[in-house]
Amino acid sequence: MLQMTKILIELHYLPCLDYWKTILEAHNLGKKVILEANENYTKQSYRNRTYILGANGKLALTVPVQKGSQRINIKEVKIDYSTDWNRQHWQSIKSAYGKSPFFIHYADFLEPIYENPPVLLWEFNYKLLTICQKLLRISIPIKNTENFEKEVDSQILDKRNTISPKKTAIFAHQEYYQIFGNKFENRFNLDTENKFIFENNLSILDLLFNEGTNALTIISGK
Repeated sequence: MLQMTKILIELHYLPCLDYWKTILEAHNLGKKVILEANENYTKQSYRNRTYILGANGKLALTVPVQKGSQRINIKEVKIDYSTDWNRQHWQSIKSAYGKSPFFIHYADFLEPIYENPPVLLWEFNYKLLTICQKLLRISIPIKNTENFEKEVDSQILDKRNTISPKKTAIFAHQEYYQIFGNKFENRFNLDTENKFIFENNLSILDLLFNEGTNALTIISGK
């Protein structure tokens, strides 16, 4: 039986913890990480969506794309700038994490790309992926596919479309401090003890801003 030497996965917008744990574990096992760069765009997926945690709970940040994008190659998908979505996203991030322990340390790496984002969704996501690797203090070599293959060979671990906002999280991640993690099971029943509820599998930003240099250890579950 041939050993799997590569992992194939699509590119996400500020990927969730499931994504990072998946590629990190593959990398640590010696697998090469390959991004699916020749698929057609899929709507209602993490390709243009991420989740953060704000004062009012879990919040979706969605990058708008131009109409008809689902019928074209993912690397050719153009962002829709008919609204100031980029400023709205950054404002939401600041509102959610401005008072978190590590926001002041990481904000300057991220704000410029929101002030002047690129035309293409792929380029935007890839730049953010690169920045997040730097903030996590990891360096995972990543390559792109040269063509689209519906069925891959036996040496490739195919993880395309396995991490989705429509699916349950793959991992129950190690719990960590969340600045707006003060949600309770029952706010109106005085006989019920207040219980902290951890929001699992949010954007990597939630972990970075709240835990900083401890983020990689938490992803690894060590």
